[in-house]
Amino acid sequence: MASSQSDDPIDDDALAAFIALADYEVPSMPTRDAFSTWWTRLREMIRRKPAEPMIANDRLRRSTLERLDEIASPPACGPLVAELEATLADWPADPNRDLSHQLIVLPPGDRNHVITAWARAGGHEVLAPPARDDIIGANAHDLPLIEESDRLLVVAALEDWFVRDLHGLALVRALLDRLDRLKRPAVVGCNSWAWQYLVRAVQADAILPTPIIFKAFDATRLKHWLGQIAEHDGPGTVAFRDAESGDDIMADDDNGKPHDVLENLAAHSRGIPWVAWRLWRRSLRRRAETEQDNDGTSGAANDDTGDRQRASADQTLWVIALEEFLLPDTDNAPTLLLLQALLIHGRLPQNLLARTVPEPHAQRLLPALISAGIVEADDDRVLTCAPAAYPSIRAALSAAGFPIASV
Repeated sequence: MASSQSDDPIDDDALAAFIALADYEVPSMPTRDAFSTWWTRLREMIRRKPAEPMIANDRLRRSTLERLDEIASPPACGPLVAELEATLADWPADPNRDLSHQLIVLPPGDRNHVITAWARAGGHEVLAPPARDDIIGANAHDLPLIEESDRLLVVAALEDWFVRDLHGLALVRALLDRLDRLKRPAVVGCNSWAWQYLVRAVQADAILPTPIIFKAFDATRLKHWLGQIAEHDGPGTVAFRDAESGDDIMADDDNGKPHDVLENLAAHSRGIPWVAWRLWRRSLRRRAETEQDNDGTSGAANDDTGDRQRASADQTLWVIALEEFLLPDTDNAPTLLLLQALLIHGRLPQNLLARTVPEPHAQRLLPALISAGIVEADDDRVLTCAPAAYPSIRAALSAAGFPIASV
């Protein structure tokens, strides 16, 4: 499977235009629409489902990274580049357009830089952000020259233009002021947590228009996307089966609804494709061979010949329950302040993180957060919240009464 977005076939019928941020609907957890449907399914489960999982946990193992990249291949941004192009294709050249600028707000965790990828594919001018260390103490004189032009200007990530510090907001104020006076069309992208902060700190919503966002990835959209990226060059097809029931997760039920696993994935990820993709990857398992398998016998009572055929090592992946991330010291305010700062800034060097969190000893909590998989650090000690942990981080911040971004 190719790992570049441009190499993947895009089904135009599956593309969805971006919508107003206020209209974003987080997918709901799976529910039963009627008692009769629930009772029918319960009887079927009692009749066919064994007392133990279809495949015992000790007979499953994590897929290798190479195999996952083949079956659940990067990038994790889904068809968003194509959907953004379809949304804005005619806007810059429209003489009757109502807006001179467009604001796109995305949830945190976009490691594939959707807006930058779209801008470069379209040949648009991308305004390069400053180095993080240069933002503290910068002012309007440090703003790059932005000339009037008919060419579309793209500011891909507004969060890269400020640091939440007393001396870290002058540059973003100057940029917003320049955009306010700019007559050429411009597309501005911003992290949802940064946007919420900038609205309060510098009244950014008085300059930029109502934000738009991608349509949430519900179970149907996830089924189409995950099924599409599971196609690969090897023989046969890949089957995704529920490790508890053995159900084909990509098959609709009798009412045409997606499998509950996909509905749960959509709800847990809040409809965010890069969160769903990483949770999906972490839930995939391959069946480990045992001596009984090699001898043609099985130690599991529910492992008949049909199950063995559909569980061939190269063609079937078993899907276990979604991983839950437990935050260490979730009642500890410094822990949550660290996570809030990382969500607002997207990525932040450790030396600047200390300036954004008022608690002087907060950074001693970083090793525990990194060990728990909540925070990730690269070789240069640039820190970011792990996308798969975002739902847990958001829930903890919400429970503690922190201001919460829209998505």
